[in-house]
Amino acid sequence: MSQGNVVPHNTKMISMILRSLGIEECEPKTILQIHEFIYKYATDIMRDAAQYAELAERKIITEKDIKLALQTKVGRYFIPPPSKVYMSELANMINSKPLRSHSEDNIKMSSGKNALLNHETKLSTEKDNI
Repeated sequence: MSQGNVVPHNTKMISMILRSLGIEECEPKTILQIHEFIYKYATDIMRDAAQYAELAERKIITEKDIKLALQTKVGRYFIPPPSKVYMSELANMINSKPLRSHSEDNIKMSSGKNALLNHETKLSTEKDNI
């Protein structure tokens, strides 16, 4: 196998994960960005876990240290979506307000050049007709 055909194991794994999500093709830079994110995220977690172990006067990082480090990083890296209950309450509040109704006395006019499908119109007064 020549040196140019060697693909790193991590790159293969990221490609397999993307394929499992239905992404068949992507730019090579995408895989590189994912790889960089994973590296930065993992090293940040391990550094924090090492600090927690040091504060507990241990030389060995435990699972609890890693879990604590993960919990502190989740808010910084991943913003969770709002809860369904909150979104439902918000939708009910917004949808409870009635839409403005236009009376038939109002004349609807297009906005001229900014109108996409309307023709530019002009109202004429009785003086213009004389």
